[in-house]
Amino acid sequence: MTDVQAVGFDLDGTLFDHHGAASTAVDLFLSSLGARPSTAARELWFASEETEYERWRAGLITFQEQRRRRLLAVLPALGITVDENPRPLDLLFAEYLSAYRAAWRAFPDVLDVLASLRRQGLRLGILTNGSEEQQLDKLKVTGLYDAVDVICISEKIGVQKPSREAFEILAEKLDVVPSECLFIGDNPRQDIAGARAAGMQAKLIERYREGSESLAETVHSALAVRL
Repeated sequence: MTDVQAVGFDLDGTLFDHHGAASTAVDLFLSSLGARPSTAARELWFASEETEYERWRAGLITFQEQRRRRLLAVLPALGITVDENPRPLDLLFAEYLSAYRAAWRAFPDVLDVLASLRRQGLRLGILTNGSEEQQLDKLKVTGLYDAVDVICISEKIGVQKPSREAFEILAEKLDVVPSECLFIGDNPRQDIAGARAAGMQAKLIERYREGSESLAETVHSALAVRL
């Protein structure tokens, strides 16, 4: 059994609190449009986000189109009239993005855990699906950019999770073979199944489930099994 030499991480929902930032942003966004924020409205927003993001990930629509489609799916359902032309939709989504960016934050335990792993001599990397511009911006705003050694973004490397190749690229850039890499992520299919298919050790983290392990507990329990 090969010792772990590197640890890879998913970004959204693992290191970066996307759900928290998006929830804050969508409440502010809907309020600005005269709609009443609610649990049901947020659930509608996130369901549309997941559906349209997967359509983009599959190459069926552009990244900008998935944003427009989310507005057209959510806002009329909440009684908000929208101009369906691309330019007004893009300007409207920019209002949401401004609120979303203002709420960006890493989970509170992340930077300490990453620093601890680096002190132990482990190389660290991030593998994330998404647009290069937005994901890099998230990393820089939250302080994560300088906390890891390697950053792999699907739009940049040309392949997305759960493709085995995406994880192989991460391992190559970390200068390890896949069996020497532990991967931590919050999506069973994209993160865990994908990493294991590439020959990595993988561990699921469930940030939004009450009573779930912290990042430190997740990483250390996985390393204890592996080493």
